[in-house]
Amino acid sequence: MQIRKRAVVAVVALLSVGALWTTATAFNPQPDPPGFGLVSVTPDQALRLNAVCSAHGVNGTPPDPCRAELMFHNVAGDVISSRFVELQPGQAAFIEVSPGLRTAAGERVGTIPCIIPGPDSGRLLPTAEVFNTETGETSLFINPVTPRLTFIKGFPVARMIQTEEIGGQ
Repeated sequence: MQIRKRAVVAVVALLSVGALWTTATAFNPQPDPPGFGLVSVTPDQALRLNAVCSAHGVNGTPPDPCRAELMFHNVAGDVISSRFVELQPGQAAFIEVSPGLRTAAGERVGTIPCIIPGPDSGRLLPTAEVFNTETGETSLFINPVTPRLTFIKGFPVARMIQTEEIGGQ
């Protein structure tokens, strides 16, 4: 009887340890694809989507190569242009689109820049810009809405921002 009780206790203990056992997962510094809104361009303008693979590691971890698909959607959601890129840390790539002669002078065409990082991609830093195709002058420079490392709980800048938001406490 004593042996049976010990066996039951041992099985219950093993099951309890198994239930409490969890798998650790690595922190993903870029959990969601960066999001851009609709950008309007005229026939004499182009929209360029830039992507830079960060050359800087995070918390002592070296930077990883970046893989992504750069693309543009029209207002109906259709992909009108796309490009796959593989970048080493510090490298950059871009894709651009222009309505050109397909539209009347002064008419605006809505375009949505989009970037989809690969599942094992390093830190990809995207921007978009609208520029004049004749002069090259940039009229609009856009940073996407994306979580930044400075907003991760525990970073000094995040603590400073949180303190300011709650009234300087």
